[in-house]
Amino acid sequence: MKSKDELHPLLGNFDRAALQEAQDFLHEVEERRKQWEKELAAEAPHEISAAAQRLIERTQKAFEGVTCYREVRVLLGGEAEDEYMSPAAQALLAPLEERDDWRDIPDSMLLACECSLSYAGAHAYRFLIPAFLCGELRGLPFNGFFPGGSKIDDSLWDFRRGRALELNDEQRACLSDYLSYEVLQCEWPARRRFMPWEIDEYRLCYADRMSLKEYGDMLVNRYRVKES
Repeated sequence: MKSKDELHPLLGNFDRAALQEAQDFLHEVEERRKQWEKELAAEAPHEISAAAQRLIERTQKAFEGVTCYREVRVLLGGEAEDEYMSPAAQALLAPLEERDDWRDIPDSMLLACECSLSYAGAHAYRFLIPAFLCGELRGLPFNGFFPGGSKIDDSLWDFRRGRALELNDEQRACLSDYLSYEVLQCEWPARRRFMPWEIDEYRLCYADRMSLKEYGDMLVNRYRVKES
């Protein structure tokens, strides 16, 4: 991630209020990142299960080489949008975004900007979701990493579907399997959340002969068979 010092050459193109707003935001993010870095260093190493490690490796392979140059807003921009920053200040953050390799985003930065996924467009989502997914599987203490939705009549399905447009089959499979892994790992009685392509499959192929819970059970069993 680039530093806030790189904002200074842009001063001539933006008013000082926008520059100050961007600098204040970057200072706040850096303070949060440092605090998370201390907390992570103080924690005992998180034990990663064999199933989690396999899913991490699959995710790394499925999202290898993914970049993000077709959207202005990525990690910093998403967090800035959550904090209602002005468009001018947000524009100053765009050159500071990591865009080449999602694996280069530090864990502490993911935690400092964990609201960003909620504001990611399709290309930014494809770039950020593997970082958050692998972080979750490694035990990062996110407050709300909840891909998908739980209700078939949820009004957000069109939004979720649009955000997932750039994902290929292997990338989608990683997210689907994470939701099934989560059920087995937490010993929940049923799959609580679904990805948009799963909801589409359910509506098209299964809604007339099984409940959403039964469909979720089927997905978990698919994953269980794959893992076994």
